[in-house]
Amino acid sequence: MLKVSPGSMKLLTQATYLLLAVSAVFALWVQRNPGKFPSGWESAAPWLFLSFAVLFSAQSILKVVLKQSSFVRSFMHMGIAAAFLMVLFLGMPKITKVKGSLAATTPYEMEHLLADTDERIRVLAAELARYRPEGLQLAPALVKALGDPSVRVRETAHASLVYLNGGADLGALGSEDGIHAWKQRFQ
Repeated sequence: MLKVSPGSMKLLTQATYLLLAVSAVFALWVQRNPGKFPSGWESAAPWLFLSFAVLFSAQSILKVVLKQSSFVRSFMHMGIAAAFLMVLFLGMPKITKVKGSLAATTPYEMEHLLADTDERIRVLAAELARYRPEGLQLAPALVKALGDPSVRVRETAHASLVYLNGGADLGALGSEDGIHAWKQRFQ
């Protein structure tokens, strides 16, 4: 018969609930601040909760084996953890594969990509914005990108704004008057 000391079980319980608290705070923090963290961090939130769910499930099964908890209660708790996990995974940004390339599905997601921490993603998002059917909806985000620290992002955002404006350039890249004119046009 399996024997576990009360101290070990208490330590396992404390570790489980600490992991729950950390994963919940992290998931809420990332979800409430989209675009302010590297994309890997945002994807990690559900995986951190998954690690809690696995540890919690192992603890629940151990309690059933040790006859410290009922079978129904333990599996009900595991079901609730699984339901919360599905909600977290459903909240992840959705990127779909279209004709062999990645394309964001909504203007909100494109704005999120224009604010990504990776310069290459911001450049590609600024380039892609001009070809999207909802390109004019993305123009305010492109205007914000004119102030990006990366020259490549600024140049690509400017080129996309000129394209979306029918080829008319409202101001030279980097000039305050030009940025002000773009803001007036698209915001």
